[in-house]
Amino acid sequence: MLHRSAQERYEKLKKVFARLMDRFNRDDLDDFIQTANSLPEWIRLDSALSQEQKDALERFVVGRSLDWQICHQIANSQKHVRKNTRGLPAAAPVVKSVKRGPGGSGFAELPSMRIFGAGEEIVIEYDDRREPALGFVVRTFRHFHYIFEMAPVPPPLRVIPSSMTDLLG
Repeated sequence: MLHRSAQERYEKLKKVFARLMDRFNRDDLDDFIQTANSLPEWIRLDSALSQEQKDALERFVVGRSLDWQICHQIANSQKHVRKNTRGLPAAAPVVKSVKRGPGGSGFAELPSMRIFGAGEEIVIEYDDRREPALGFVVRTFRHFHYIFEMAPVPPPLRVIPSSMTDLLG
């Protein structure tokens, strides 16, 4: 095994997330999606994690969760080289396509004006909507950040990241 615990697997996700925030691109997006898609099984089987961490995971991987469905459906499409919507939960969003092109501007964080996520423009189409992949990545990472970096800390001592710089550590 290359990774021996859910924590080690999360550390990989964190590194890939940092690369995406530095330069958004399809190769790192694929790594992010594959790693995030594998984490639920790692978390469920890791006896070192608390029940609160495992409960936080289960709140994320529900069938109607847009971010989880984007992650899971794209990961499965990459793995099986085709889209498979059989077995999706009722009311689950259905990913139809992923389109990419140059010129993704990312976003600036004030007051530093640091640019995050500039690079390729990647858009996920699901149902009758379009979702920038950058937004999906940030939200998905925040779920796992909570599981691994906030849930283990007693509630009165938790510090909620107020910026992308804080989130990246």
